[in-house]
Amino acid sequence: METEQWITVVECSRHYQIEVSFLEELGEYGLIEVVVQEEVRGLEIGQLARLEKLIRLHDDLNINIEGLDAVMHLIQKLEDVQNELSHLKNRLRLYEH
Repeated sequence: METEQWITVVECSRHYQIEVSFLEELGEYGLIEVVVQEEVRGLEIGQLARLEKLIRLHDDLNINIEGLDAVMHLIQKLEDVQNELSHLKNRLRLYEH
């Protein structure tokens, strides 16, 4: 992993004005993936959109870590169902024509 493609946990906590412990808890629950490079903990840049969503849910709706885990699980299930529905609609169109 190149250093341009990730942000340290400390930089991330400063940027988003959150505690490092919050990021570590998110990592422990598997809500984000905290990686270690040369003994420095950080996040891949591709995870920042997900992190921002988690921060908004936590701050705006006052959802705790366990709640965030449940919400993200339900969001994933909903996305899976939407993808399956799109796939089935496309298959149905093939048979209609």
